[in-house]
Amino acid sequence: MPAAQLPADLLLEHGAVRLRPLTLDDAPRLRALVDAGSWAGMSSPLPTSDEAMAAHLAQLMAREDLTAFAVERDGEFVGRTAYYEHVPGVRVDVGHTIYAREVWGTEVNPACKLLLLRHAFEALGVERVGLRCDHRNTRSHRAILRLGATFEGTLRAFRPAADGTVADVDYFSVLAAEWPAVRGGLEARLAGSSPAD
Repeated sequence: MPAAQLPADLLLEHGAVRLRPLTLDDAPRLRALVDAGSWAGMSSPLPTSDEAMAAHLAQLMAREDLTAFAVERDGEFVGRTAYYEHVPGVRVDVGHTIYAREVWGTEVNPACKLLLLRHAFEALGVERVGLRCDHRNTRSHRAILRLGATFEGTLRAFRPAADGTVADVDYFSVLAAEWPAVRGGLEARLAGSSPAD
């Protein structure tokens, strides 16, 4: 689905977490919160300056199949995420996600996924949401499983990696029929019934 088919001003909010359209003005903020270790699961090299990060974001936001969001907590920029490869009425993937280390293990990731999955299933009307991570990124693999997604397998030699190699990618999904249970699990985590991831 081209990004233009989603409202340019789409805002999604849950508690202190808000997703708003990503802009080039976010480049210095994103550059300040990432490092080589946190960026390692991305599919392009780490931009090493604010200008390089702005160029990276411009390239990302120019993709017709991608809608990028800034992630904020209590009004502070803490990362980015996106919808991409949307086939209307069928599927959309969630990815290009990176957060400041300071929000790892907080409500940010489960809140973001609740917002994105809810919008995908309840507003976009898809049957499937896909999620991917670099096969070497065991932390992301565990976090995606904890969301309630099903691991479907590893796509071998699937995409470029930040280190210049061609990475294997682990693929996960949530189906529309599974969404009520997944939503309940995320809502319980965010209500404090179980620790955030």
